[in-house]
Parts: sequence; C-alpha cells; structure tokens
Amino acid sequence: MNAVLGLAQVLEQTELTPDQRAMVGQVRSAGGSLLALLNDILDLSKIEAGRLDLAPHPFALAPLLARIEGLLGATARAKGLALELDPPPVLEGGLLGDPLRLEQVLLNLIGNAVKFTERGEVRLRIVPRDLSADQVRLRFTVSDTGIGMTPEALAGLFTPFTQADASITRRFGGTGLGLAISKRLVDLMGGELGAESVPGIGSRFWCELPFARAAAVPAGS
Repeated sequence: MNAVLGLAQVLEQTELTPDQRAMVGQVRSAGGSLLALLNDILDLSKIEAGRLDLAPHPFALAPLLARIEGLLGATARAKGLALELDPPPVLEGGLLGDPLRLEQVLLNLIGNAVKFTERGEVRLRIVPRDLSADQVRLRFTVSDTGIGMTPEALAGLFTPFTQADASITRRFGGTGLGLAISKRLVDLMGGELGAESVPGIGSRFWCELPFARAAAVPAGS
C-alpha cells in the first residue's frame, strides 16, 4: 500500500489532464484510508496477542501538543471549529512514558471530536490529579459540541468495529476501531478511559494516565 501511494504521488507530479489528476487524487485518498485501516487492524491484533510493547522514555507535553495542533488544526479550522489545546501543566523536568502511544490516543480522541462536531469547539484540558516527587497522574479531557451519543451507543463504544448506528458510518465514515485501540492502549499504560455524552449537545472523553517524573528531557522530545 505504501508503494501504491508512493507511485500515485509520483504520478501526480507528471503532466496529467484534469480528469486524470482527479482520478489520481481519488486513488491517493482511498489508499490513505485503506492504509489507516490496515494499521489499525495490525495494532489491534498486536495488542490482543500481547505483542505490542511500550517504549517509555523522557518527553515533554508541549511538543506533543504542537504536533497534534499541526495535524488536526487545519481540519478543524476548515470546518469553522475552534480547536483549543489548553497549555499543559507546568512540571519540573519531564515525563517518563511512551509519547508515541499517548499521541496516538489523543489524536484519536481529538480527531473523532473534530469529525463529529459541525459547529462550536473542540477542547483538550490536562489536569494533574496526583503529584509527587517521582510520580504524576494526568487527566486528559477532550470535550466537543458535536452530535453526542445515546446511552445505548455509549455502552458499546470501545468494542471493535462498533459505531453509534449505520447512519453515522454513512455520514461521517470510519470503522469503529480507533476507540477500541485507544482503550487497549490506555489499559496497557496503566490508565483509565471513559466517556459521557448528551445527544445533540456534545461529548466528553477523558483518560487518566500515570507517569514517572523525568529529571530532564532530550531536546525536541
């Protein structure tokens, strides 16, 4: 799939008629969606087989949030949404954990909020819950003013391939894998993930994760 996407990108840089360029764009778009699905299935398979290992190392929250803003900010603004990523709490030193998997969880939660919100805002807040000299537990809360969910939809939210109903899939797309993977990643990191929602008003997803404190953070982490 990477090869197909790479060749489509090369083809896009050649002389093409408008119809050909549109078709190549459709190939890249469909290929990107399929690649994301394949990666989700691989992640879920690794987690359920106990073969996905965390890679903890010192990191800071600010660069991680900047990457998320870079990836999702333009999409939110294109929909007329305000994407508010509140500044992280001020902590001496950094955190010891797996920033790649934390970023994956937050991208999923914030990305879903952007997808299912048509007006208003999506906001991330980070609040320390337990703080000591060598440990910290952080609560990440993603709230939106989107379509919301019924209690029945909430009950099956973290089940693979589950969405609220067929009309949601037709309207917004998706496979229902992202939240299932996020739940398993949060469990693997020793945390908790939950949600609450009101139909037509919006949703709030939260996860609490424990981290060891790091004395120093490498540049760029």
